Amino acid sequence: MPVIINEVVTQVTPEPVPSTSAQAPQSATPVTAPEYELLQTLNLIQERQARLQID
Repeated sequence: MPVIINEVVTQVTPEPVPSTSAQAPQSATPVTAPEYELLQTLNLIQERQARLQID
């Protein structure tokens, strides 16, 4: 006779989102203004992806 499971209980532990560096990427390596803007955009995208993984 088959067994039917009506309820499943799980526990999920959230992983902390790594904090972004307060130091500007431009001070670490010399880049042009358009490259710096691109780096800022990429950092923002990565931060949002990390938040979406938790949500």
